[in-house]
Amino acid sequence: MKKSVLCLAVIALSALLFGCKTTETKGSGIKGKSAKVATGKRVIEDYQGATFGAEIPEWVKLIGEGQYSTEILNPVMPGVGGKKVFVVTNRGKNLSYVEQWADLVKVETEVAGIMERVAGKSVEAEMSGSDDESLKETLDMYRISLTDVRLSGLEKIASYWVKVNVLDKKKNVTDSFYEYYAVWGMEKKTFNDQLKQALKSIDETATESSYLKAKVTAEIMDKVADADAVVDVD
Repeated sequence: MKKSVLCLAVIALSALLFGCKTTETKGSGIKGKSAKVATGKRVIEDYQGATFGAEIPEWVKLIGEGQYSTEILNPVMPGVGGKKVFVVTNRGKNLSYVEQWADLVKVETEVAGIMERVAGKSVEAEMSGSDDESLKETLDMYRISLTDVRLSGLEKIASYWVKVNVLDKKKNVTDSFYEYYAVWGMEKKTFNDQLKQALKSIDETATESSYLKAKVTAEIMDKVADADAVVDVD
């Protein structure tokens, strides 16, 4: 089994979402008389709901294009409004295993790792020109604080799967696999409160430290839109 973590990230139309004013999910317009939908060198062989002639939801298409933000998903995906959204994706030959692995992934760990990277870039940008020792101390301080983040209140909003065939120029199938997407979310205020609590131990007595802490917090809130784990399973 090969495992590789890739940028954050998709999702099932099963029990459909919660906490929303409407339960109608906008379709992408992609469907066919059979489950096969041509998409260039990759062909969707089967997908969730194909038996009933359902369309692939628009939010699945958006996530497939790498658009994970709440602002993008909210108009077409009930249940994400007002939430911080995280996306976990998985890929493999066995659908049951693919689903189980994705649903058991410790999303908190993935999110914490992404927060560390965003914080690190923000610190490096703001402390450009500082001596190496000061930069290292500050990076370590944020890294240690963010490892303590525990995303209490994180819930799975929806999930979806598709089966994909990869074709060569002669239209022979060279590979076949399932892709599974799970969308997780939590209230933005809850996420912000837990982030602030994790960073509480960071000294901000100096003006520069206070500004940097506010900057890092804002960057994390703005840029940590997903915890996307893509796993290839042989």
